[in-house]
Amino acid sequence: MQGLLIGPAGGALCAWIGLPAPWIAGSMLAAVAAVMGGVRIGMPGWLATAAFIFLGMQTGTSVSWATVERAIQWPLSLAVLGLTVALIIWACMVFYMRVRKWDGASALYASVPGALALVLLLASGTKADMRRVTIAQCIRLFLLVAALPVVIAWMSPVPALSGEAKVIGGIADLALLIGLSVAAALALHRLKVPAGLILGPMLAGAGLELTGLISGAMPDFLLIPANVVLGVLIAWRFADFSVPELLGALADGFSGFVLALAIAAGGAAIAAQLTGLPFALTLLAFAPGGLEAMTIMAFALDLDPAYVGAHQVARYLGIALLLPPIARIVLRRLRAD
Repeated sequence: MQGLLIGPAGGALCAWIGLPAPWIAGSMLAAVAAVMGGVRIGMPGWLATAAFIFLGMQTGTSVSWATVERAIQWPLSLAVLGLTVALIIWACMVFYMRVRKWDGASALYASVPGALALVLLLASGTKADMRRVTIAQCIRLFLLVAALPVVIAWMSPVPALSGEAKVIGGIADLALLIGLSVAAALALHRLKVPAGLILGPMLAGAGLELTGLISGAMPDFLLIPANVVLGVLIAWRFADFSVPELLGALADGFSGFVLALAIAAGGAAIAAQLTGLPFALTLLAFAPGGLEAMTIMAFALDLDPAYVGAHQVARYLGIALLLPPIARIVLRRLRAD
């Protein structure tokens, strides 16, 4: 539970300094520093579940009829995203195998952008070096959360969302949103729908918003704790590694991160040209990070969270559905060579 004290302190410090996306990035940085200093941090499972549900609610309530009208641009952008993800996996896998001399299974699972828990689960059933895969994946996510907000803020994009956000008013509206979102999250999770804990509340929030039953964004007193919990959860992934081990793997992880981000930026630039959307927005949607972290950053950076969330969910679902059969084919061919 120490993460619940360390995380808010880091987030508050970054918010006071004025850094972008302070609550998720600040809590992550503070918790990682604590873990590297030997502090054991933990997080109750129910609290992580609640954070995912609130994130889904946050994304769902951002959907409006204007968002639906803009969604006509999304299929082309999603097609570019699919090609970009495939290129990231191929390029990073080739890098790890030919330059770093990794085995095929480790290279493949270390190269998948996002869906961290699923990737680690699939990798554990192979001969992949789990410590290599985990460190590479965690370093990529850490660098994205730490660096991407600063890069996008430096680019000074024209915000997709402008003005003071209206907050949901009334306890009854908030209770309706939370009750329906929790029910949807648990239902999809029980049905084993990929990312069900986020997707269920997202659909519930969007439905309530579009039908006019509720109106407005989630209040900060719910969203800031969700940001902090997510930052600590990212840091918690580093708990099983020593400082020398992490430093030794930093070059591999950083190289993979740079390669993946460069390809994602290229795909985002193409999508921005084809759709007329701001490059900062498409970059965040294409960024090879986690669904939860990238969607939260969309809110923190005042970029269209529905667009980012839709692309991150599409990538997650694509990886969940296609990675298992594709991985079997790829690894079988590598063994035959």
